[in-house]
Amino acid sequence: MTIVNHSRRTQLKAAAGLFAAATVPGALAQPAYPSNVIRVVIPSAPGGGYDILMRLIGQKLTESWGQPCIIESRPGASGAIAATTVARSPADGYSLLLNYSAFLSNTVLHSNPGYKLADFEPIGLVILAPIALGVRASLGVNTLPEYLALARSQPGKLSYGSYGPGSGGHFVGELINLAAGTEIAHVPYKGEAPAILDLLGGQIDAAITSLGAVARQPDRIKPLAVVSATRSTLYSDVPTFAEAGLPAVNMPGFGCLFAPTGTPKPIIDKLTAEIGRVVHLPDVSAKAVELGFQPAGWNQGRTRAFLDEQLALIRKLVNEGRVRI
Repeated sequence: MTIVNHSRRTQLKAAAGLFAAATVPGALAQPAYPSNVIRVVIPSAPGGGYDILMRLIGQKLTESWGQPCIIESRPGASGAIAATTVARSPADGYSLLLNYSAFLSNTVLHSNPGYKLADFEPIGLVILAPIALGVRASLGVNTLPEYLALARSQPGKLSYGSYGPGSGGHFVGELINLAAGTEIAHVPYKGEAPAILDLLGGQIDAAITSLGAVARQPDRIKPLAVVSATRSTLYSDVPTFAEAGLPAVNMPGFGCLFAPTGTPKPIIDKLTAEIGRVVHLPDVSAKAVELGFQPAGWNQGRTRAFLDEQLALIRKLVNEGRVRI
């Protein structure tokens, strides 16, 4: 009888202890984040600018947090494959997505891209990727106003190439047409390299690609303007579209980090703060500029406002029939 009473008291004490632990905040807390490998999925192939920069950022996160941060390339379908991969991952902070402007436009251009914007929570804008307009030197224009005047004098005769249908370059090209009242024909390519080759060969009159691509051969390609709030430190002689007289052209490329919706806010906040710190480290910032990017490291509020603004522009151009797939 004594043994039975003792066992009963032991069970009651154990139950009381478990109840107390369950009602005290943090008593049964999860391990501190991060306690495992962090995977960042990107939509570009290995060796590209986004891949190079994110591997450097991943290295800094590994050094700072003591947990491996790996970069996984999932190119294809204008970023939809990478986005779908992360959308189907647990919302625990260990599967993240780095994506660019097509992440937004896919959801407007396609009825079922494989993911929804509601599947993701923005962590922060990592970098801006200035998109620029460059013309073949033989076209004989030296400024954006001269180029637009020529285009207006020959409706439908001039052409511009972009790095793909529905790409950032395509949207910028149609925003130029809308803002300037021009009819410059779009010629889509599979990447910016073939577009630049045809520009050099005279098959097209202009290309809208990365700033570096149209500025590396100033004797053969004349960069006229860049979609950016400020001039590039590497190509400071190239004006912004606002400076060149077309402020409505404001659709810069970008690289933004996302987490699956439902990721705990403390984890999101920690990632936002650390990415904002890392991207402004001297060596990371220098590499970003070298690759043609502008370091951002924005907080969630600023990032959300920017994404909403860009999405509104995308919808406007698609709804008006200017951008189609």
